[in-house]
Amino acid sequence: MAPGETPPADIPSLIGIERARLLELLAGLDDGDWHQPTPCPEWDVLALGCHLVGVDLSSLSRHRDHYLGTPAPGGLSEAGFIEWIDELQMEWVRAARRLSPPVVVDLLAWAAPQLVAMLEEEDPSALTAHVSWAGPDPLPAWLDQRRELSEYWIHRQQLLEALGRPADLRPELAGPVLDGLRWAYPFRLQDVGAEAGDTVVVAITGPDPVTWNLVAGGSRWEFRSEPGARVVACLSMTTDQAWRLLTNNLVAKEVDRLETSGNPRILEVILATRAIIGSPQ
Repeated sequence: MAPGETPPADIPSLIGIERARLLELLAGLDDGDWHQPTPCPEWDVLALGCHLVGVDLSSLSRHRDHYLGTPAPGGLSEAGFIEWIDELQMEWVRAARRLSPPVVVDLLAWAAPQLVAMLEEEDPSALTAHVSWAGPDPLPAWLDQRRELSEYWIHRQQLLEALGRPADLRPELAGPVLDGLRWAYPFRLQDVGAEAGDTVVVAITGPDPVTWNLVAGGSRWEFRSEPGARVVACLSMTTDQAWRLLTNNLVAKEVDRLETSGNPRILEVILATRAIIGSPQ
């Protein structure tokens, strides 16, 4: 199965739910909470909130208004693009440090319904998305929508961690987030030598367990409902470990504790795969 064959779920409505939960969290913060450090280097809770405002405004500008004010320089390598986008985001957060917490909350609330309305107008099957960690070719819009949902959801988990609160792994959002992040695997595995039918099994345990069978076939790896002729590698992790691993939020010592078996080269690729613009840490 390749991205685009069946547009999954109603992503715009899920983004509306995610934003409501973020606003509920932020509404209960006191002055000291806003300055707690987060897992994002150099960003406290307020800075991460400012970053989310920037994500909102950039999405509306690019997708709704078709305005790209900061195109990436041509000819960048993947590492060069990561460096460029990181600096662009830091530039925005530095400029936004003049914004107060109430202004940040108001802007997040103002943008939310416009984001949902914009996404509702998109054709989820249209090959208009460019998601670098899932491949170089145009991909269906629904995968880009899931990428947006994932970014908002992941940053909320980081805010919860900064505030000393447990992660919110309720399956109505965590499930769709993981289902989007998993599309990084076929792209990263494409250069691994394999025979047709070789299978990598990724098992997610927890309240809403799921198993992903990545099967080699022809020139690409595909997700299938059943494993192929030969299982060559297995990875088992919890929902919390899965999102953290795929987004550089799982520390190295925890990566080493994951349950793995099979071909070392394939496991190396699987454990290094990230569904973000960034290199494994």
